[in-house]
Amino acid sequence: MIYLETIYLEKIEIFLLLGLGICFIIQMLYYSIFFTKILRYKAQISRGKHVFSSNSQAVSVIICAQNESQNLSKYLPSILSQDYPVFEVIVVNDGSTDESEEILGQLENTYKNLYRTYVPSEVKSLSRKKLAVTIGAKAAKYDLLLFAEASSEPVSKDWIRLMARHFDSEKSVVLGFSAFSKSQGFFNKFAVYDNLFTGMQYLSLALLGRPYMGVKGNMAYKKELFFSHKGFYKHLNLQAGEDDLFINEVATRSNTAVEISQESITVNHLNDLSIWREMKISRATTQRYYKRDSVFFLRVESFSSSCFFLFSFALLFIGFSSYPIIITVGLLFFLRLLVQVIVINKNAISLGVERFYFTLPIFDFILLIYNIYCYIYRFYRGKNDYTWK
Repeated sequence: MIYLETIYLEKIEIFLLLGLGICFIIQMLYYSIFFTKILRYKAQISRGKHVFSSNSQAVSVIICAQNESQNLSKYLPSILSQDYPVFEVIVVNDGSTDESEEILGQLENTYKNLYRTYVPSEVKSLSRKKLAVTIGAKAAKYDLLLFAEASSEPVSKDWIRLMARHFDSEKSVVLGFSAFSKSQGFFNKFAVYDNLFTGMQYLSLALLGRPYMGVKGNMAYKKELFFSHKGFYKHLNLQAGEDDLFINEVATRSNTAVEISQESITVNHLNDLSIWREMKISRATTQRYYKRDSVFFLRVESFSSSCFFLFSFALLFIGFSSYPIIITVGLLFFLRLLVQVIVINKNAISLGVERFYFTLPIFDFILLIYNIYCYIYRFYRGKNDYTWK
């Protein structure tokens, strides 16, 4: 009986070790090839291998705001004072009840390139966010539409120039990065880490010719592209998707460019973690509508990471008295962590984000759990994710 149990345990250990090894190899491939794409692209730019347009095309910056008076007062001047020949800034006021209108009125007296419009308060059974973007696009005088949030602050006066330099007869979409501002607190740092990892995913896939999303805090596309696809017509039933689903629909290998220079980054000053939480849950809702190859690619990475932790914990539990198993698990865990620290922090430096060391393995594990929570929670939200009630 003891002999049979020993054989049974050995088979389990072999199975778990094999699974752990496969997951380790998959993770190493993702981190060494996929997540280094941004770094290699940036190196190519520094060596002059990419030629950008020298024409400074007129740009319409669109910002949708709802009760953002403080953010508009703090950060809108940094957008209005960009070093660029011809551009306008359109703020779409989405039913604000604070002092937004007063702030915008004061700024209009100083900045002649500021224009404002609004979403009618009586609008129902529609996504107000998507309607705000549509109103902003219709109000735009120029063909290049560049998007930011009321809480966004460009890190340099060259933001518009760097995002606009990619547009030509072939490129109609430009994806940038919007970093979360540095802040104190465990969960604030976790949100920064999650945003960085999301950026690494969508920017890397775009550089591999598989663009699947963008973020409304820093992306651009042509006005003609927006209206030729009838705006958000294909997903009007969803509240969310004004950034990721539209890019998922229109972006291709040939018409999409990526801008990752540090001077092109915008910083999103999140004052409330509930905003980030809502972004996560909304993304969990819209992700099922992404292109299948992109979803598969992302889920393989997530699944291999989850199984790596699962197999590691199972082996440590079953083989807690076996030194070879403990050493093997510890070695693979350390090697994976070492590669993560190097690759993620190099990306963090490139994208102007704080680095992670001792918190990285903790955030890495918590992110897996939190993503599962977001996917489960969206089912309980039910009709709140849809425009019909």
